[in-house]
Amino acid sequence: MTLNLLDKIGNWNPQLFREIKGRLNMSNMAIASAFSLSAQLLLFMYYSAQMPVPPANGEDTYPVYNEFCLKTVNPYDTKCVRDALGNFAINWQQWWLEIFIWLSILSVLALLVAGTYMLVGDLDREERRGTLNFIRLSPQSAKTIFLGKVLGVPILLYLAAILAIPLHLYSGLAAQIPLNEILCFYTAIAASCALFYSAAMLFGLTTSWFGGLQPALASIIVFALLWISAMLQSTHTAWDLLTFLSPIAILKYLLFGVVTKYGDLHWLVGDLEKLQWFYSEVGTNIASGIALFILVCGAGTYWMWQGWQRRFPNPSATVFSKRQSYLLVICCQVIILGFALQSYSTDYLNISALPIFNLLMFLALIAALTSQRQSLYDWARYRQQIVPSSHKLWRRYPLLDLIWSDKSPAVVAIAINLLISVIILAPWMLLEKFETNGFWGVILCMNLILIYAAIAQLFLFTKTRNQEIWATRTVGGAILLPPAILSMLLLTPEKAPIFWLSSTFAGFWFSPSFAALSGNTILISILSQWTVLLLLNLKLRSQLKLAGESASKALLKA
Repeated sequence: MTLNLLDKIGNWNPQLFREIKGRLNMSNMAIASAFSLSAQLLLFMYYSAQMPVPPANGEDTYPVYNEFCLKTVNPYDTKCVRDALGNFAINWQQWWLEIFIWLSILSVLALLVAGTYMLVGDLDREERRGTLNFIRLSPQSAKTIFLGKVLGVPILLYLAAILAIPLHLYSGLAAQIPLNEILCFYTAIAASCALFYSAAMLFGLTTSWFGGLQPALASIIVFALLWISAMLQSTHTAWDLLTFLSPIAILKYLLFGVVTKYGDLHWLVGDLEKLQWFYSEVGTNIASGIALFILVCGAGTYWMWQGWQRRFPNPSATVFSKRQSYLLVICCQVIILGFALQSYSTDYLNISALPIFNLLMFLALIAALTSQRQSLYDWARYRQQIVPSSHKLWRRYPLLDLIWSDKSPAVVAIAINLLISVIILAPWMLLEKFETNGFWGVILCMNLILIYAAIAQLFLFTKTRNQEIWATRTVGGAILLPPAILSMLLLTPEKAPIFWLSSTFAGFWFSPSFAALSGNTILISILSQWTVLLLLNLKLRSQLKLAGESASKALLKA
């Protein structure tokens, strides 16, 4: 029967059969099962040890205080009470609730952090051994390989999670949490695994130049994100998006009904009932909460899958096409804007969240759209030949080639995506009644992102080795070094506003002191950024022009 099942799996997905055959043996299954059962036993024993213990002599020589025993009716007297037999009356609902909470959190950490590490590490080993290119040459599609990796590489984690379901389900029901809400939590875990595992696959595929550090880096990022989502209470701003990237968001919905009974759980739930999305109440109903969660995770999974499907067959291609990038920015900005538009929002938190989210999104977009040296060389040399015959206007109007062609420089596409972002965020700016300097701050942010895009494109067009590393270091230095150097020189924003405005992304121009700046200071900062951007693009243009010359012309010139 087992052989027949494996044969069916092999016929349906050969990559999944390969992963199962290499990982699912008796020793690995025994280790995974022992780890899961041991962790559950330790958690159960820990909370069993927290039970109130009566005095050895059987007399009440002192009052006993414990969080798991029933208290007296008097709110000022919190000592434990006894039943008719002299035993402590245990609050079993709270006891099982604590086990349910920590088993949920530990399961989420194990699945997402360890699963991300395993997937990225597997792709790194395949890349170093050269077997990933062998898989590319196989007749399997990118979809088949993707599903085989996602379902097969963390299969031992799936086994450990399945063994934890009985205790988790029983503790939730004993804590009087409805079964349908627990099933919603399982759905959220599945959606979150799809998102994080898809991101891990795309991250591992595009960061082979990290030199073996990508598994640890990816797992650290996931752990930090999960920790923030657990500790971050509802801020009623765009920061709430971080919570909805983790299943802990749905766990908060499950605990919302019991938080009034046990006040010590308020740190995890927060003001969930006030949460909104486009001014619609989503914090009071778990159905709306799980729908929003699936929307966020589904959109992220879809775009990660699109990047994998495009990049896996052709490692030299960009992660997204320029046409896809415009739709991607629209999708991301709509989701972010939905969290920003809340009735109880705090203006300063929204103003700090949106620039940071946009910076991270556009840095990822720069990495996904910037073409490699060979692609740019082919575009500059054979642009007239590689333009499809159906796009004759591209030959007549080179700007259209910069907008749509996947091998052309990415600076123009990044600029268009910035304009799309501003158009989508304009309703929020109008509702927040932005001052004039606030709009100038948006222009300053756009200029800096375009500068980062031009720097990345220039470094990826050089002949040096490890262009990706140099581009990452230079862009990272352009973001972090200016504020660090200005702070070391004790040049505060009040003393040197031009330097802060011209070189530091966000933060300063959204502070109250920015509203007091003169128009000349802001104008000089914008002109200085435009000067730097112009020089970078002129340098890129000269390199492209040199690359577009014929080999014989370059030889004669030499």
